[in-house]
Amino acid sequence: MNQTQQTDTGRTTPPAGTPGSRPSADAITAWVLGFLAEILDVPARDLDPATPLDELGVDSATTLVLCAGLTEEFALPVRPRDVFDHFTADALGRHLTAPLPAGV
Repeated sequence: MNQTQQTDTGRTTPPAGTPGSRPSADAITAWVLGFLAEILDVPARDLDPATPLDELGVDSATTLVLCAGLTEEFALPVRPRDVFDHFTADALGRHLTAPLPAGV
């Protein structure tokens, strides 16, 4: 199986979640907004990435689904505590892509 995806610009990029690939904060933020837009039945462009997630309807059950979706899409371990501590799409994207401390 090919380990790259063809983009509409003709470039190839590793698929999300490919071992060794690291998503950008923007990619995670966009995914979170897309996830919420689907639930809310609104265009993702209408959602502000700086809006607290609870104002967008995220509760504990939604948080669990959000964590599972992010883990599946980006092959990142995402815990509910990550969402509760970084409670906007922007903040969550930055947190999940921040460099790990030395020795981790």
